[in-house]
Amino acid sequence: MSRKKYCKRIQFLDDWSLKTKLYILFIFCVLVPVLVTNTVFYQSIKGNIEEKEHSRFNEMQQRIKFNLRNSIDNSLYVSNFLYTDGTLNRFMEFKYRDQEDYYSAYYDMLSNNNLVRYYYSYQQVNQITFYVGNDTFVNGGNFIKLDEEVKKSDWYQALMNTSDHIMIYSYFDKQQAEMSQSQGGRKVSIIRKLDYFGEQQVEKVLKVDLDYAFINKSLKNEGANGKVYVVSDGRVIFSNDSKMNQMRKPFNLIANSSIDPVQSMQSIPVVSEDWQIVVSTEKLDVLSEIVNSKLNLTLLIILNLLVPTLLIWLISRSLVIRVDRIAKHLDQVKHEKFEVISGPVGKDEIGSLTHSYNMMVIKIKNLIEIVFKGQVERQALELSKKQAELKALQSQVNPHFMFNTLETIRMRSLIKDELETSDVIHKLALLLRQTINWGDDLITIAEEINFVESYLSIQQYRFGEKLQFAIRITDESIAAMMLPKLTVLTFVENACVHGIEGTSNDGVVEVLFEIRSNELYISIRDTGVGMDQDKLASLRKMMQDPSMDRMSELSSIGMMNAYIRLRMYFDDFVQVHIFSEKGKGTTIGIQIPLMQASQE
Repeated sequence: MSRKKYCKRIQFLDDWSLKTKLYILFIFCVLVPVLVTNTVFYQSIKGNIEEKEHSRFNEMQQRIKFNLRNSIDNSLYVSNFLYTDGTLNRFMEFKYRDQEDYYSAYYDMLSNNNLVRYYYSYQQVNQITFYVGNDTFVNGGNFIKLDEEVKKSDWYQALMNTSDHIMIYSYFDKQQAEMSQSQGGRKVSIIRKLDYFGEQQVEKVLKVDLDYAFINKSLKNEGANGKVYVVSDGRVIFSNDSKMNQMRKPFNLIANSSIDPVQSMQSIPVVSEDWQIVVSTEKLDVLSEIVNSKLNLTLLIILNLLVPTLLIWLISRSLVIRVDRIAKHLDQVKHEKFEVISGPVGKDEIGSLTHSYNMMVIKIKNLIEIVFKGQVERQALELSKKQAELKALQSQVNPHFMFNTLETIRMRSLIKDELETSDVIHKLALLLRQTINWGDDLITIAEEINFVESYLSIQQYRFGEKLQFAIRITDESIAAMMLPKLTVLTFVENACVHGIEGTSNDGVVEVLFEIRSNELYISIRDTGVGMDQDKLASLRKMMQDPSMDRMSELSSIGMMNAYIRLRMYFDDFVQVHIFSEKGKGTTIGIQIPLMQASQE
């Protein structure tokens, strides 16, 4: 049978909605098989399974309780014998002269008393430690000084806060978890005060650590029968569940644990606490009971495998073939290939999706032809406009500066009627030589400082002692940074013409280059006539939205010119702040991010 003929046979499925297909899938592949299977086998296996489960849980509970009780009792047995041992008590009470005296007594005690080594033969005991408040002791072996660090530990605080002389305490030793890869940091200990012999001079505490791994191992043997959780104070102390049995992590809270339904819970008294043994199990596996009947098994396979598989395969073919076709075309869209899906697409949701995709592809093609071309044209016009504005701004600087400089020389010559202007003319010639050539609009700050210094020298010649100026640079790295040519000079010129020239008092112009918080900060300050608040507010408003069209509204065209050039070169990252007070002068601050100034 050819693929084309086969596809025609199942093509009618393409006209069904996805909801209808899912209903069919659920009814014939899930609901009917489950109902038939449960009806046939439920009554025959129910009684047998319940009886087996009841017996299994009873046996498991008894084993767990016996093993746990046996481990605790053996550890208590060790603790009780050490509690009443007189030789150990005398050894811990005695005050030793020095370390040599201590070690001599220590080895004598070990040679004459094998009690500690004997009790290590119990598998349930992992560690026996005596904490002794005797300053003449030396830490080592089973004996540790009962110092302030030990007294700050959680287990010691718990012992001091209880009225009992003995307790069982579970905790997580983070230090041991980091040092030992095999043992982990979980500990369950029997802790008691060694006060059997009455009032003593030395405080003594005995801590018997249970073998956590040994007890867990005994619980793991119950893994085939379910999950076991031994709980103390809301924490899972022991368990055969691997998720709860991570020895290198703190104990899990039973409230935060996701466990299977609890089948039984039983309390067991342990020293000073009551532990709970929680047993849970997964859903019952009835496969073994079904296998007992070959005929029923055959019917089960037919109902639950063959029929659902056939239906699922037919429906999935209806979905997968067309979804894959859409996916392939969408993958081509990533490579800017927009192709319409041809052929029969069906009338269901996937068919509607295919129709929507085809409409999308057609509209995208139209948008590419219309919108994209229009955008390219607008960008070209915008670029041309920017270039024209930049050239216009550059062309305005030369005549404006030349006019003011020549006027300065003329006025000085008329007033003084002298020929001592050779030095000024020399500096003017140098400035004109630089300003005529606009080939490289970007110059270093060092070059800009030379321009500013020449200009201020000329103005000082003009005003005489009336004008004083200072140029400071706080960091040598600033000199190599780049700026548009004559931008700072334009602000300095504005300070002289509109600030110093209008006052009858002596004036000062200060220019400062410094680095503030990853920004290049340029300050131009004058002590001239200043501005009133209305004029200052108007100027600030103009500077917030500078443009070529608004330059005619300002008297300080050069300053707006320089600001626009700065914004063009530094992508609007530059900021200009103006501070002024009538009769006291004006300060202009220019902020440029260091990254922008360095890149330029």
